[in-house]
Amino acid sequence: MSESYAERLAQGNPQAAAAFQLGQIIEAVDTARATVEKAKPKVWHFASSADVRAAVDQEQVADGDVVVVESERIVGFVVVAWPVAITEQFGGFRAYSLLGKPARDYCEGDYIPSIERAEQVAIDLGYKLADPSAAQTARITAGLPVAFETPRMLVEPTDVLHAFGARLTVVDTGVRINPATSQGEWWALVEGATEDDQRRTYRGQWAFAVPVANAAWDVVTVERVLPAPSA
Repeated sequence: MSESYAERLAQGNPQAAAAFQLGQIIEAVDTARATVEKAKPKVWHFASSADVRAAVDQEQVADGDVVVVESERIVGFVVVAWPVAITEQFGGFRAYSLLGKPARDYCEGDYIPSIERAEQVAIDLGYKLADPSAAQTARITAGLPVAFETPRMLVEPTDVLHAFGARLTVVDTGVRINPATSQGEWWALVEGATEDDQRRTYRGQWAFAVPVANAAWDVVTVERVLPAPSA
């Protein structure tokens, strides 16, 4: 194979050689990025789930591609000749439950890249996933808060506490002795997480207390950003 002018120039000039090597590195990185991007499942947006079915039948979308119908709040992925929803809403798609197992276990995990991308699209759009466990995992991976139950005594500042028919951002918590009763009590300083929550409770910050005897066994629901599981 004949040498290019740049290669011949690089042989006798250190600066040209360095520039030539840099160009090769950039080209290799660009090629690798293009390969990774090409390997990702494509995301297609349609006006209706019926349009998705038609596109799949006509082979306009490929096996493993992600399909989105925002008008019906549906996100799914294509399994050979059928779009399968990963959201609670499924319209003309196959319902998630028809897979018969968690999506990541379907076909021995062949569709995991499609499922992960579909879940991220659904989370970004604010759609509810059909698999609660997958929804929890997807939100944790995305660094978003998840709702779970915890002993009241383990509630932390910045948690969003579900109480009094509202979502309350926890500003601070602690344990103190109530001088009126000489009994210990768990207390929390909170404020409504949204304007609607503030209308349901109080406009500003406010506090409430629960006897330690009750708080010690009480279980509450909070929202919190949890650390992502290690790979």
